[in-house]
Amino acid sequence: MSDYKQSNPKKLHILRKKQYLEMQRYRLSFINKKTGFYYSNFTEKRNCPVCNSNKKIKIFQKEGGVYVKCEKCTLVYLDPVFKDKNLNNYYINNADTQHLACIQSSEFYKSIYGLGIKSIRKNSKKKKLKILDIGCCSGFFLDMCKKIGWNTYGMELNKKDLKIAEKNHKVWSSTVEQAKIKEKFDVITFWDCFEHIKNSKKTLQSIKKLLNKNGLVFFQVPNSDSFAARVLRDKCNMFDPIEHVNLFNVKSFKKLISNSDFKLCS
Repeated sequence: MSDYKQSNPKKLHILRKKQYLEMQRYRLSFINKKTGFYYSNFTEKRNCPVCNSNKKIKIFQKEGGVYVKCEKCTLVYLDPVFKDKNLNNYYINNADTQHLACIQSSEFYKSIYGLGIKSIRKNSKKKKLKILDIGCCSGFFLDMCKKIGWNTYGMELNKKDLKIAEKNHKVWSSTVEQAKIKEKFDVITFWDCFEHIKNSKKTLQSIKKLLNKNGLVFFQVPNSDSFAARVLRDKCNMFDPIEHVNLFNVKSFKKLISNSDFKLCS
C-alpha cells in the first residue's frame, strides 16, 4: 500500500511532521494579513445549507474563517466559505497527510473501519458488495473491503492520494456532482468526508442515481455537540476553517436526511 512501513516509525513521524508544516504554509497563503481573514476573492457568503435560513449566530473566528450556527436547524457552518472552484483546487493541491496517518496508526484505522464494515453487513442483504468510497484518500478502507471480496471504487480529489489509491482500485478524480459514472453501487461511504461538502442536499440527490435498489449510504461525521467541541471550542480539531464547511449534530443531520428522502438505519 505504501513505500513507508510501520517498522520505521521515526521516519514516518518526521515525514508526517514535514507534511503538516507544508500543509499549514499552504493554508496560511490564503489569508489576507491586513484583515486576518481569507482573501475575499476566494470566498462567498451563504445561508444555512440544510434549511436555507439566513438567521445565524457567530460562534467564533478561527484562523481566517468564521463559524456560525443556524438558529433554526442548529447546523454549524463556515460563513463565508471557499467558492466551489477554490475549494476543489485546495483539495487537489493539499498535502496528503491522511495517507501517512493511516500508516502510522493502522491498527486504530483497522478497528474503526472494521466497525463500519460490520454495520454495513448488518444492514445489507447482499454478501458480496460493490462499494464506492467518497473521499477515499489513499484507499486504506477500500483495501480492507477488497480483502473480504468486495468490488471497490473510490472518488478522491487530492492528486497524491489519488495516485496511491488507483493502484488497487478504480478511482475517479471528481466531486460527486461532477462525476460522470455509469456504474451503480450497493454501498456508498463517506468516512470523515461529508463535513467537507458544501451543498449537502445536492450531494445526496446526486448519489441517488449511483445506488442500486435498496442501496446503503454510510456516514461517519463529527458531532458539533460533542464534549470536545463544547469544551475546547476553537481549539478543537473538528473546527477546520477551510475544510470542515458543515458540522452536524443529531438534529441537523436527521433534518437533512429526512428532507432528502433517505431512511435512517442503525
